[in-house]
Order: sequence, then structure tokens, then C-alpha cells
Amino acid sequence: MKENDEYLIRTSATGTRQVKVKFIEDDRRVSHLWFQKWNTQNDTPIGEQVVIYGEEIPELIEFLQVIENLEIPDENKFNRKFEDLRLIHLPDADARMVLANHPELVAEFARSQITTQDVIALAYRKDQLDEFQKLLGRNDVAENDWQQFFERNQWIFGYGLSYVFTTGLEGKDLQSTIRGASLLNSGKRPDAVMKTRAAISALCLVEIKKHTEGLLKESQYRSGTWAPTAELSGAVAQTQENVRAALDELGSHHRFTDDNGNPTGEELTAVQPRSFLVFGDLSEFKTDHGINEARYRSFEDYRRNLRQPEILTFDELYQRARFIVESAEGG
Repeated sequence: MKENDEYLIRTSATGTRQVKVKFIEDDRRVSHLWFQKWNTQNDTPIGEQVVIYGEEIPELIEFLQVIENLEIPDENKFNRKFEDLRLIHLPDADARMVLANHPELVAEFARSQITTQDVIALAYRKDQLDEFQKLLGRNDVAENDWQQFFERNQWIFGYGLSYVFTTGLEGKDLQSTIRGASLLNSGKRPDAVMKTRAAISALCLVEIKKHTEGLLKESQYRSGTWAPTAELSGAVAQTQENVRAALDELGSHHRFTDDNGNPTGEELTAVQPRSFLVFGDLSEFKTDHGINEARYRSFEDYRRNLRQPEILTFDELYQRARFIVESAEGG
């Protein structure tokens, strides 16, 4: 309580008696929660105390209420902003207010059966899209950093590679090894071993480099013609070698087995496997006054006339990932 002003209504002639109004302010607010183990025998505290103050208290209560009914997408780790969880568990009155302010959501809910898992997946992808953009803005991102990012976000490859739906192999990380029938022993290591999803699952190999690698040499090879950098041509050769090794080791068709030799039910066809190289950034061809069309034309001529791998720049992959997220938001 807080004592404020008082108002004198009446006082006796002698001044020994008074009638006053005293204003006392009480906001019924819990200022802090104090957690402390206590020894009841000798009335002393045990160990360290934990104190939660002010706005931390309702936030803790809200957090406990939200996670009580939270749907976990799967057994893997996932990150979620607390603001997104609040939206999932809005009280009825607040939910009606959100829908009133955003009528387009009414149509979306009417034509689709959206679940909490869908909301979490979309919010997670939006976060990862932001991280993708931040990585593109840095110059110190190593190949391994990109590898780990795409390992966490296989959905980007799932829609981003020429719009052919691809996934990782069952129970294996993207960087599975091509060596022998198991793809697990030491040998060639492409950055991603994936498969297409259709009536027949076909092998798909991906090589991931850095977005800061140059696509074309700075100097002209001939007038109006620029050659690919040594890094780009070397990455192309590396990807082609991984394809050759896959065909030699796997054959045209492979059935996977577990450590005990039992079939897992997963099959893979390696007839003319597709291969992709994620390399560089098209912003290389931008100048202060527009696009250098001659250099850009040289790059397009080079990659369009390659049978394999198909070269995809990081900014192109980002825009396709952005399209996935925005399409999901717009229904």
C-alpha cells in the first residue's frame, strides 16, 4: 500500500478530536516472487534464492499456460518466438479481435484446416528466412556454416531445386557419404545427398560452396567474354566426380539396409542422377549504374550449356525459399 494525502473534515474546539479522510493506494500488484528452500527445524534458508520481479511474474505465468497445450512438431529440436506462441493460444475475446482486424484470416481458416503445427512450422521458416538473409549479408560465412544452416532447413532444398520436391535420405544427414552400398563409410563427401519424391525416388547430389565466391574472372578472356573463376570450374569438376563415384558405387538401383543387413524399405534409383551446385551471388554483376549485361550473359551461357551440375546461386535459392514462405502465408 502507498499512503497519499489526507483531508481534514472536522476538528473539535479543543483539537483533541478530528475527522479525517486518508487516501490509501493499493494496486494489488505482486512486486516479486521469492523462491527459497527452507529448513523448518532450525528456521534457516538452504542454498541460493531465486527472485522474479515485476513484469517477469505475469510473463512466467503466461509461459506456463502456453506450453501446457503446445504441440511439438516432431522429436527434433525447434525454436519458437514467444510472441508466436501467444497467437496460437489467444483467449476467445482476443482471437475475435485479431480476426476482426485481419478479415483475410477468416477466409484462410474457412478454406483450410490449419493446425498449431502448421503455424509453428511457418513461423520457424520465417525466422530461418531472416537468418538466410543475414548470412547473405556477411562475408565471413564458411562452407561449413552454410552446410549446418541447410542441414537445419532441408525444406529449402525440398522446393528450391528447380521445383523438384527433394528430401534427405531416411535417418541420414545431408552430408551422407558415397562409398560402397551403405553410403556411410569413408569416401567421397558431397555436401548433400538427397532423393526426389515421386513414384520412383532418384538420387540427387548437391555441392554447397560460399556466396562470396566469384562467378567470373575479373579480366576478359576475349573481348566481351569472361571465363568462370577457378573456384567455380573446380566446384563443377568436384560435383561431376561425385556423380561418377555414385554411379560406380551404387549402381542403377540400391536398396538400403540397417546395421544388421535388414532391408529398411528405402530404395534409390541412380539412373542419370541430378546434381546441383550452390555457388556465388548474382549481385556480382550489379554496378552503381545497373547490371553489367555482358558479364551476366557470359555466366548464363556457361551454366545453361552445362549438362551437369545445375548451378544455382545463393540469392536465387533465397528468393525461392522466400516464395515458399510467402505462398504459405497467402494460402
